[in-house]
Amino acid sequence: MLDLCHEQQLIAELWETTETKIQISESMQKDFFEVQGPTPRFYDNKRSFHRFFMRGKAVLKRRDTVFGAVTKDVSRQGVGFLSPVQLMPKERIDLRVPTAELRLEVARCRRIDKGCFDCGARFVL
Repeated sequence: MLDLCHEQQLIAELWETTETKIQISESMQKDFFEVQGPTPRFYDNKRSFHRFFMRGKAVLKRRDTVFGAVTKDVSRQGVGFLSPVQLMPKERIDLRVPTAELRLEVARCRRIDKGCFDCGARFVL
């Protein structure tokens, strides 16, 4: 089995080969990759499963096109990530992270900035 450090290096190399990559603003980039562990809980949280920060590069495959994306968080039900392109609800995509390739169905997608969309997707069995 490959060492995790090697898998992260492979994702970084694959991410660099994509033509379209996520554009994260400098203000957002400053603290984005530093957080880890469980996400904060709020009193009005209606989520079924708690989320955990999972910040890192990922490769998004949509049909035959590949994009450089960034993961935000993960739960037992799905993944939050930043995409360089707008995705439509119910659209099926593949998201490659260092430890797995995930088959997902997009639940939501909203524009944050030019070339940056905040997306949430559920795991497809």
